[in-house]
Amino acid sequence: MNHIEKALSRARELRAIRGGEAPANSTTMTVEGITPEYTQIAVIPAAGRDSPTKLVANRPWHPASDVYRLLRIQVLQRLSRSDKTTLAVTSARSGEGKTLTAINLALSIAMDVNQTVLLVDLNFRSPGIHQEFQFDPKAGLNDYLSGKANLNDCLVNPDIPRLLLLPARGHATNSAELLTSPRMTALARDLKQRHRNRLIIYDTPPLLSSGDTLGFLPNVDTALFVIRDRVTTRSDIQRSAELLSDHHVIGTMVNAVS
Repeated sequence: MNHIEKALSRARELRAIRGGEAPANSTTMTVEGITPEYTQIAVIPAAGRDSPTKLVANRPWHPASDVYRLLRIQVLQRLSRSDKTTLAVTSARSGEGKTLTAINLALSIAMDVNQTVLLVDLNFRSPGIHQEFQFDPKAGLNDYLSGKANLNDCLVNPDIPRLLLLPARGHATNSAELLTSPRMTALARDLKQRHRNRLIIYDTPPLLSSGDTLGFLPNVDTALFVIRDRVTTRSDIQRSAELLSDHHVIGTMVNAVS
């Protein structure tokens, strides 16, 4: 039995122990919980948009959604024990699944009626969150950091309750400077302090491709390291572990899905 099958089996055991989870269809959920109203930010209607094949955490009939439920349980428990609310998702190199892991983790957390989550795209060189949700942002986080847009102009609700997106736009060549700027530090601090009950997930650039992520990591509580099965090399894992040694790593996610 491979690790994905083990994860699926363990997720089903956890659901049985807990008596099962509420249906994750956000349009028909009737249980009580947090249901924010987004009146000052853009809402991107899901109607008429093709269903992204790799965004599965909010589709309970998809077998991989159980994997992200299990990841959600582990992440929320570990964050709760240490009273943390911010998480950076990273990997050694590009193409190892960190963005899809960050998105599906955020989707799965948003399916929990007791949670709200903000997903932030820090991949200024090659932003991907808006592409997976299939919309073109009118303004992005890099525009805010450059003083070209207000924060509310950048925030987007993808027509999913309890989920906010802060996308990036374009291809910034000064990404390292933006991520370590006083404006970014102030924003990270303000987001955490102003929304203490909201989990904030940062999709960060790959560790070994640039210094962008290392420069930003002091602004977050914890990190989740994504490894792609049979792709990430042992030497890359060891080098990444050295770079992350001064930071709180909440765990490692092995991505075996192509």
